[in-house]
Amino acid sequence: SNEGELKLQMYGADVIVTIQSEREYELSAHMHEPLKIDTSSLILSPMPGTLISYAVDEGDYVEEGQELCVVEAMKMQNLIRAPRAGTIGKCKVTVGNSLQADQLIM
Repeated sequence: SNEGELKLQMYGADVIVTIQSEREYELSAHMHEPLKIDTSSLILSPMPGTLISYAVDEGDYVEEGQELCVVEAMKMQNLIRAPRAGTIGKCKVTVGNSLQADQLIM
């Protein structure tokens, strides 16, 4: 559940109610919905770490589940696998460089 939200159930109806101060309510009229960014064709680092190696090259065709690269974090090597079949575009990070969480790898 989100902070400030309550789920009410009464006579078979489920309703989510948001609890706000008067000032929060006034300001909420000026808030925009966050943009949904499609990252389905990108490979992002799942955690901070170091890029150890690439198992594929730019332009390679990969199958779902195929190993793409290795990221080392906290002395553990994590295999990054293809979430779906496709062609590798540009490898954005040089092997040996540090990565931040959610940083674009390829």
